[in-house]
This record gives sequence, structure tokens and C-alpha cells, in this order.
Amino acid sequence: MQEAIEKSVAVERFHMGALYEAAWPLIEAHLLTPSYAGFLRERLDPHFRSLCYAVLRHVFLIELVKVPKIESTKVRVRWFDGLANDQRYCSFDECLATADELLRDFSTWLEDPTHEQLLRLFFEYGILPYEAPLDYCERPERQDDETRIHRLGNLFWVYDELVLRTLKLRRFLLDPSTSPDVQFFKKVLDDKIKIKTYLTDRALTGPFKTDREKRWETHPHSVQFATRRTALEVEYALVTQLCAFEGFPPGSREALQAEGILPAQLQTFRCPVTQEAMSFPFFREALLNPQHGRSEFQVGHLNPLKLEEPGSDTAGHTADNISWISEDGNRIQGRLSVNRVRQLLRKIAANYDELGLV
Repeated sequence: MQEAIEKSVAVERFHMGALYEAAWPLIEAHLLTPSYAGFLRERLDPHFRSLCYAVLRHVFLIELVKVPKIESTKVRVRWFDGLANDQRYCSFDECLATADELLRDFSTWLEDPTHEQLLRLFFEYGILPYEAPLDYCERPERQDDETRIHRLGNLFWVYDELVLRTLKLRRFLLDPSTSPDVQFFKKVLDDKIKIKTYLTDRALTGPFKTDREKRWETHPHSVQFATRRTALEVEYALVTQLCAFEGFPPGSREALQAEGILPAQLQTFRCPVTQEAMSFPFFREALLNPQHGRSEFQVGHLNPLKLEEPGSDTAGHTADNISWISEDGNRIQGRLSVNRVRQLLRKIAANYDELGLV
């Protein structure tokens, strides 16, 4: 089995179908009874293969940024030599034990109807390859350089009410029977939210260089790291903000509020720097008909990831620290925190008042 997985990964262009054909029959023979394998196929139809792909991808593999250029990523096995002495390393035997643990726990986890609903939403409305409700229980503490994040007992089937609301919101916006604009929302999820929520920014300096790795697969001490749960919370925050843009279709917003997917009270969303109301029609036009070299609506961290500001309420890649921001707001903020920008703007306004300038 180890040889089959390594051979399927050691190619120029990784193909999950080839890995599945080579490795999954061996996993079934080693870890599953025929009756349990049959149960999974019947219960998850037509998503059984999606489950297999998710287990293979999230247990045995990692997508690492290429070094030394720090550009693009490549799928590797978790016991890849380049991960030696890295907290993301995991031996093949421990990966196999982790797969065994997850598959044994799965039937019990699936007994809850809301868990099965969440699983099917992931498989039917995923925006990432092999997306599934799998996450780490805990992240090693910043001062802990020994504990591996990818280890037996630290990967589990996740369920959370906010995660379920996030997937329900995603379904509403992507389903032609409910969405006010499928073309637009598919583009905003793919071109904006997926990239800023789930993939790392490009970091060429510091101890943890990265570029477009999955947030939960970058080094756990990196400021770019986030668990899958946290990344889903970020998605929910950004989409909720978007639904509060001025001019967002009110019928759709009210339908989402009636189902408890959006908060009952939503104030018009404003750029955190300029305090101008963000316009949904303007955003839609800018996204569907972009102008070369311009990005009039962006996503940014209120407290930049590399800036550890003393006393700040927000930090890291979290829902509380993420926001849409206008082009002008982003230009003004630069590398400063939003709190520092606001202090600066107040000082500038006071100077203008003192000097009688207009």
C-alpha cells in the first residue's frame, strides 16, 4: 500500500483517480470488513468515492509549496523526506492508523442526520478539491516545537453549527433554484473568497515561507495558519458582509434570515477605513467586468498577519480579523492596522481643523 501511494504521488501532475484505483482497494482489504464497506457504499451513494478521496487526501498527503522559489504547490506524501523534523510529518504507519481510526469513527458520527447533511453539502457544493468535514483537534502552541500536528488522534470528523450555516449559505448562493445570480456568486467564491479564505498569501520572508498552501497545511506556527473550522468561519463572515452590501437583493437576504442562515439584523456594510457604504451593484460590475490592473473591492486583515500589535483585539486569520475593503481603503491602510489608520485619520482631520484647511 505504501508503495502504491508513493508511486501515484511521484508524478509530474497528481491525479486523485489514479491514487484511488491503486490504493483504495488495499485500504478496504486492510481496514474495512466487507459488510462495512458495503454499508458505506449504499449509505453514501452517490458520494462514496468523494469520501474515499477525502480520506486519501487529508490523511496520507500534503500539498507543499515548492522550494526554493516559493511558487505554486506540489502534492507529497506525509512521510516525504523534505518534512523530516517538521511538525507536519507523519509516518506511513501512523497515517494508516489514522485512516483506520477515522473510518471506525465514521459510522457513529454519521448517525446524526445533521452530520450527514453537512457531509453531503461538502460533497455537492465544495469549492476546494476533496473538501470534507475533516479537521485538526488542536494546533501546537507557539512555543511547542516538538508536537506534530498531523498525528494519530488529532484528526477528526468535525461538526459545528456555524460550519453547517456556512455550507447552507454556500448552497443557497450556488443553487440556481435559490440564488439571485449563480454566475456572479460562483465567480466571487472562486476568485475572491476561496483564495483569501483557504489559501495562504505569498510570504517570501520570515521562517515560514508559503504561497497558496491550504491554511491548515502550512506550518502550524505560521501566521498564515488556520484550521478548517476557522477558515469556514472566515468564509461565513465574508459572505455575510457581502449580503449586507447596499443594494444586495433584499428578497434573498430576507429568505436567508428567515431560515436562520444569516443574522436577523444586518446593518449596511461599510469599508472599515473610509466608512463608505459598499455597493453590491458596483461590486458585481467590477467583478464580472474587471479593469486590467485594478481591484476595486479587496479582502484584507484588519490587523495585518505580520503585524502583531500590542493590545489588539483581533489577530491572525480569523473571522473577527477579516473584511472586505474598498480600493481607496486598502491604499490608505497599507501595512498598518485599521486601528492605527483610524488614529492617523483623526490626527490628520484635527490638523486640518486647527489650520482652517478645507
